[in-house]
Amino acid sequence: MVTVRRRVRRLLLAVVAGTALAGLLGATTAAAVAATSAATAAAATSATAAPPKTSAGRVMSITDVYIRDVASDVGLQPQWDTPVWASPDVKVCATPTDCATSVNPVVGSTSHIVVKLRNPGPYGSGVDSGTLWLFRSIPGGGHLWPSAWVTLSSVAVVVPPGVTTVIVPWSGVPGPAHFSVLALWTSPTDPLLLSTSDILNFVRYNNNVAWRDLYSVL
Repeated sequence: MVTVRRRVRRLLLAVVAGTALAGLLGATTAAAVAATSAATAAAATSATAAPPKTSAGRVMSITDVYIRDVASDVGLQPQWDTPVWASPDVKVCATPTDCATSVNPVVGSTSHIVVKLRNPGPYGSGVDSGTLWLFRSIPGGGHLWPSAWVTLSSVAVVVPPGVTTVIVPWSGVPGPAHFSVLALWTSPTDPLLLSTSDILNFVRYNNNVAWRDLYSVL
């Protein structure tokens, strides 16, 4: 019963995260997040019907897609290795291809954000269907979540077992400036574990959130 309550608590946290996102986004994207939150709430209700699966004492979601924070990351929450602001699974590329190394985006041109979604992580399995959200921080500002972040894009993605690479065009690069890009995966069966304004803990405790620090150049 204790593990059931923990699983329900984790799923309900996703509703809170969805509400925070809805306040950040415009009407169209807010509606998409609201739909995700509703589905998550339904999953939370059904979670009481059967005991959750567990691994090493950790409460598991139904599916588990993760984005690495560091090269050694295998999806465990929290993830304490550093630097979490240089995710190898979030890159900026000059062309719509998976470049070997992230580059600094050029102000005024169209760059491309490349994100690798890995399935499964340690807390679930199976094909997942959800949304990849991309955000950028405000140049020269702080990194409080979600108030200091601007939505760049949202993409519906089906993630089978293995590594799924998503490439999203990015126009209107600000600067020249120092700021960050954040990738966030969300689905009704793979909710966020922790919602917090502290971006370091937000990234460390959610294996479906990853951060890339960068500079835009002329």
